[in-house]
Amino acid sequence: MKKDRREVPRYFADLTATLQGQESGALQNVQIEVLSVQGCCIRGEGIPEMGRKCRLALNWHGEEIRLEAQVAWKNSIGLAGIRFHNMDQESSEALRDLCGSLRLQPLTPWTALENP
Repeated sequence: MKKDRREVPRYFADLTATLQGQESGALQNVQIEVLSVQGCCIRGEGIPEMGRKCRLALNWHGEEIRLEAQVAWKNSIGLAGIRFHNMDQESSEALRDLCGSLRLQPLTPWTALENP
């Protein structure tokens, strides 16, 4: 079995967020499916191309969490991986609290992902 690349725990999420491409400024509603303190897996249309910078905004407990990010990967069925960067202390703490309220995603061997 291959070693998983995860550096931090990932959590199942069913959250709606807004993604804004830095270059286009276009806003898209996306669904966050998996969340961690370093990034997330989202589903939606209009996601910027791989390598592009963007902003992800989501509401949790009545407060908006805004996260600077970059598209790490994108596939043809509407899924994309977003990696967070340049996070301020307030956003980092809110994200950690949010993740702490979600259900932990178990480690999955890569072979299961490659051959479902």
